[in-house]
Amino acid sequence: MNQEYEFSFKVKSITPFTEYCERNHYELKKDSKQTRILYENGGKVMARITKNTYPDKEIESLDLKDCDVSDHILKVRRETKELIITDENRDFVESLLDIFELKETKKLIRKRYVYQKNSVTFEIDHYLSPMMNVVAIEGKKEEVDVVYQELKNVIASTIVNE
Repeated sequence: MNQEYEFSFKVKSITPFTEYCERNHYELKKDSKQTRILYENGGKVMARITKNTYPDKEIESLDLKDCDVSDHILKVRRETKELIITDENRDFVESLLDIFELKETKKLIRKRYVYQKNSVTFEIDHYLSPMMNVVAIEGKKEEVDVVYQELKNVIASTIVNE
């Protein structure tokens, strides 16, 4: 089981963050359209089925993650590795959701850019549905904390307070 250490926040624009990544030599690892369906049962864990659409292929996967509906910027939670969904295991995935009584609660559609350098990953999302922008900085605590401190002023000037 992985433990995720992540700063995540809604922003007015993703541009300052993509520019930061490019200026600081982060590698663009993923540029995809993503459709994600969230499944919950009122418990402590949610399931997510994510379809990544690339120019030449689509990949669908299932993972589980601790629920955290708080509006805290820093989130530390457990998450499983991804299970790639195929025609051969689709029935198993559906039965897993069923036995844990996980019901669809939300559908998200977004354009996702994933940048990485060393152990720091930026997940920069421009949502099409619902309309919003979200930036997440995750990885090893020590390195992520340094990047967060570097960007603190940029974050403060572009963050969306709800």
